[in-house]
Amino acid sequence: MASFLLFLSASVLFAQSTAAFNCAKAPIYVDIHKRAVHGTDVFQYGSFIGVGNPSQNQSLWPSLIRNDTIITDSNYCDHSTLANCAQSTRGNFDTSLSTSFVQEKNFQSLDHNITDLNGTFTGEFGQDDLHLYTHFFETDGASQNVVSKYTIEVATNGSAAPGIVGMGYSSTLLQTLYDQNLIAGRTYSLYIGSGMDRAGGVINGSNVFGGYDAGRFQGDVHKYPMRTDNASPFPVTVQDIIISDGGDSTSNISLFDPASFSNLKTRPDPFEARLTTEQYPLSLPYEITQNYIKKLSAGPSGNSDGSLKLNKPFAGTMTIILDDGFTITMPNNVMFNTSGISPVAARDENSTDPFLLSVAFLSQVYLMADYDTYQFFLATAIQEQKAVMPRTFCPKATPTPYIPPKASGFAQQGMIGAVIGGVVGGIGLISFASCLFLGLRSSRAAKKAERAEEEEKARGKATMLQFDIDDKTDFEAPPKTATPFFWNKR
Repeated sequence: MASFLLFLSASVLFAQSTAAFNCAKAPIYVDIHKRAVHGTDVFQYGSFIGVGNPSQNQSLWPSLIRNDTIITDSNYCDHSTLANCAQSTRGNFDTSLSTSFVQEKNFQSLDHNITDLNGTFTGEFGQDDLHLYTHFFETDGASQNVVSKYTIEVATNGSAAPGIVGMGYSSTLLQTLYDQNLIAGRTYSLYIGSGMDRAGGVINGSNVFGGYDAGRFQGDVHKYPMRTDNASPFPVTVQDIIISDGGDSTSNISLFDPASFSNLKTRPDPFEARLTTEQYPLSLPYEITQNYIKKLSAGPSGNSDGSLKLNKPFAGTMTIILDDGFTITMPNNVMFNTSGISPVAARDENSTDPFLLSVAFLSQVYLMADYDTYQFFLATAIQEQKAVMPRTFCPKATPTPYIPPKASGFAQQGMIGAVIGGVVGGIGLISFASCLFLGLRSSRAAKKAERAEEEEKARGKATMLQFDIDDKTDFEAPPKTATPFFWNKR
């Protein structure tokens, strides 16, 4: 009885906690790709978002550690030490051109203690309208959701690239979207894609606020708890890393294996790594990084992000295995790009920096975060998908991938099967019609001859009909499976 009451109480509490969420509310899909942005003449990769009235388009990069949305002042590059600044701002914003911008001098940022991995910046805060654009097809115009009176930071000076939409565990954008009844809950999904210059790919990404794209991931969905005691709330535990040369299973080498690497006395313990979008290459423990260097003949690349370069061609892959069995394989084009740059960063032996599964990892993974219950989900990303399938991600729910219906044997053959079937069927139909025509004509001729013979007998004429007779006096019976009027005596 006590167990039943406990179950009933828990059910009531769950129902009460979910009643506040409007789970019929459609999500907001915002794509990530290269586009023209305000104030520069270069296409920049990021989320399709505009600021102000009239809107000044931005291409904002999603950050998993920051909570505020930061845009770049139109004069930022005049005071910044950021390399290649004009091509890295992700769009400029001129406060004087927006009729709705209101400065907020006393606003307290949630990110004041966060140090950007790539530098720092300072700025001013103000309220303005944020335009979240949905652009499913390049040939169609974009639709928008407007977040009114949203507080943004306008970066005026620094060494880092601003142009950031903050998606940390206290994201002000998610909270404002929920408060303005634009999404079902504080849920968010990200596929970062590979269209940024560092990745050298062409696959676009997407944000889904209050939902997820069911067509962008496949297979089992793995759940993990968030950590709110750290600026990076997405920790996972790496159990093994396997290098494959592209041959059979005997070519698989674990970077954790003491038998393969003499510097290892024992097998290293699994290590905790944080998911991040702050850098492209992975940051792995020193010993593991050294094993990677030895196995793949890697060395410094001179790249500003610290990536290692492979000194000889590599046709294999690298597989990262988490402690719950979630497995992601980095394909060959990520492991060895056209310049030989690899997705792993060099690491100093005395470094205390956190271990990171960064953009290189997230380009293969679909991330779904529930900030109302502080848990997140990972699944294998579908790199290329012809359809976008946004679904509401209700807090406390587990996302499920779209499973296409099984096609019939005929449908699986596609258009070619249909054409071949039509040709074969057409030939059969013509043959049937021809046989039918010949059979009917033969039958009419026989009946006409019979009538002529009867008429001759009736007139008393004894006319002897001459026939050519075969030597064979008997004949085979019609086959039992034949249609009668298709069969003729030989």
